[in-house]
Amino acid sequence: MLGAVLIGYVVFLFWKRSFKLPENYATAAVGGSLSGLVSGVFGIGGAVRSPFLSAFNLPKAAYLVTSGAIAFFIDVTRISTYILGGTRLPSRLLLALLIFIPLSFVGAKIAERALSHIPEKRFRPVIAVFLLLVGAKLFLFP
Repeated sequence: MLGAVLIGYVVFLFWKRSFKLPENYATAAVGGSLSGLVSGVFGIGGAVRSPFLSAFNLPKAAYLVTSGAIAFFIDVTRISTYILGGTRLPSRLLLALLIFIPLSFVGAKIAERALSHIPEKRFRPVIAVFLLLVGAKLFLFP
């Protein structure tokens, strides 16, 4: 279901390229609440957050900082909740965590370099293409 919604959203974006949500607190609150709810239900935060952020038609830098900050605070909250709830990881998973956290920063650096080659006016369509790929994956391989 989520895959179909994402595909539909991307088709809508390519059909109505000038679509933009009003930039106000009410829209941000509703978008954030719906994004959080759907992320909690489906467990896929970035794929759900991206349509809401892209609907604001933010500049590339603002989009990236906003998305990164939201993801950071959600992950810190989630991990803290797990630890305070008594969840413990086996030692091999702790080792993997120690490896993958630095690798995530390497991935962010690679993404930063790749994004520097994408002009501002092409950024939103690039986001839409990746949303289409995620939507197709979720739709075809649930």
